[in-house]
Amino acid sequence: MRYLLIDRIQQVEFEKQLLAIKNVALSEDVYSEHFFGFPVMPGALLIECLAQAGTALLEVSSDFKKKALLVMVEHAKFRRFVHPGDQLSIAVNVISSDSPFISMDGTVHAAEHLVTDARLTFTHKEIGEFYPEKIKPMMDAVYRFWLKDAKLIGFPVTK
Repeated sequence: MRYLLIDRIQQVEFEKQLLAIKNVALSEDVYSEHFFGFPVMPGALLIECLAQAGTALLEVSSDFKKKALLVMVEHAKFRRFVHPGDQLSIAVNVISSDSPFISMDGTVHAAEHLVTDARLTFTHKEIGEFYPEKIKPMMDAVYRFWLKDAKLIGFPVTK
């Protein structure tokens, strides 16, 4: 994946909610063209922030046995511009889990202002279909970094 947009996961509530942050930097290559002189984070990347948060929630909750796949985005609204220097608070909350689909409401805030909200629907498949053995160590490293110091709530105790 070219863009890993989440910088850190702050909290995961098992199969229910995930909170993450993203620090928006002018050095990100997207701002060379979007828009020169008035850098604005593209709406597609705001949706991708939500998609990565939802994916992380489902994959962490499955103990990395399932790969989450975004299948639908509904009711997406872009309410404010996001500029370099903003810190985004990203939240996804499961609203229904009617197998094989999981629906979530997602929000992105900057400085306590609602920037984006949308409903996301995911499905999941066996992780081996999507992460070949060569890629798995990279994804493990990404999740270790994302989850460092994260608060984990309601996870089953493993022995």
